[in-house]
Amino acid sequence: MPLRGWLEQGSGAQGWWRGPGGVRAGWRVAMFLALLAGSVFGLALLAALLPLPRFHPGAALTPGFLAVNEALLLLPVLLASLVMVRLEGRSLASCGLVDKRRLARCATGFAGGVAVLGALILLLVLFGHARAGWGGLSVGEIPEYALVWAGSSLLIGFAEEFAFRGYLLQTLTRGCGFWRALILTSLVFGALHYSDSGEGLSGVLNAALAGAVFALGIRRTGSLWWSIGFHGGWDYAENFIFGAHDSGQACAFTLLQLVPAGSPLLSGGATGPEGSVLGTAVLAVTGLAVWAWPRKPPVSPCQPRDL
Repeated sequence: MPLRGWLEQGSGAQGWWRGPGGVRAGWRVAMFLALLAGSVFGLALLAALLPLPRFHPGAALTPGFLAVNEALLLLPVLLASLVMVRLEGRSLASCGLVDKRRLARCATGFAGGVAVLGALILLLVLFGHARAGWGGLSVGEIPEYALVWAGSSLLIGFAEEFAFRGYLLQTLTRGCGFWRALILTSLVFGALHYSDSGEGLSGVLNAALAGAVFALGIRRTGSLWWSIGFHGGWDYAENFIFGAHDSGQACAFTLLQLVPAGSPLLSGGATGPEGSVLGTAVLAVTGLAVWAWPRKPPVSPCQPRDL
């Protein structure tokens, strides 16, 4: 029996394994996660043998380290997604990458992410919960690190959006509807941030809220590209432009350097701006704005629920 499209093949007798649209969505998610876990484990063993940049507690994050870290996430996700879409008889691009306006959407999202994070920093500074100083780069170094950080930030956006809101969000939507899929993927996205050194509970909750904003962006635009850009723009502004802590970690080679002041609840403290309740407010307003955005129909209509 050919494997391509095997998951979509129905059968006369429906039950716990197959539904009207083939193998049920819950089993597809389980298969995807098993493939992803196996790929991550294998790649981690390989990476341990290679002279890759390592992170040491207390060290500042660099664009090179972040790029390697995200590549170690992206490669297993691409592999697991490729296997699953082949079994469904479709292409990898169908996981939210089909969009004739991909570059424009990514650029618009990137600008939006920079603007929203910039608005949060402005509120922190105006209310006395942060102060900004020069990051220490020379004039000649600014263009170089601006480009390097931009590339690293976009890689972060692509890797994490494709991981959480590519095949996974699509398949959960097929099984239990968009809103439950949004909640599930956002909760997992937030929970995994708790493993980051220095990430507080408020930062985890705001990460989950950010995940919801990204998912809404996909629902509104019909593809991943706006959310990839927004995610990358947020990280670019946080890491390079303002030099704030990112999930509790300082960043190196930054344009400015943001220092929190006052109550950690308001400033974000060592977690960074994403740990501030002002960040919660800014993300909530952003989510409402994205929700009010006129919706573009999805690239592929949702199939019957068969979780």
